[in-house]
Amino acid sequence: MSDLRPRPRPLAYSIPDAAAACGYSEASIQRAIAKGDLAPRYANSKGVILADELDEWLHSLPTEPPEKGRPR
Repeated sequence: MSDLRPRPRPLAYSIPDAAAACGYSEASIQRAIAKGDLAPRYANSKGVILADELDEWLHSLPTEPPEKGRPR
């Protein structure tokens, strides 16, 4: 018999899982960390991104793509 209860939302994601959860590459997540837009938390040597922080970062992204030919 299968369990039909919904899975609880993770509290935090590893960097690869954060990338998969939002559809971005690990390199994009690493760049956001390097820029200070995301801050991993450490309980050991492996950093995690809090789910709420990942949500906030996604909501802070522009709603329009950058103009072509314009330097970033």
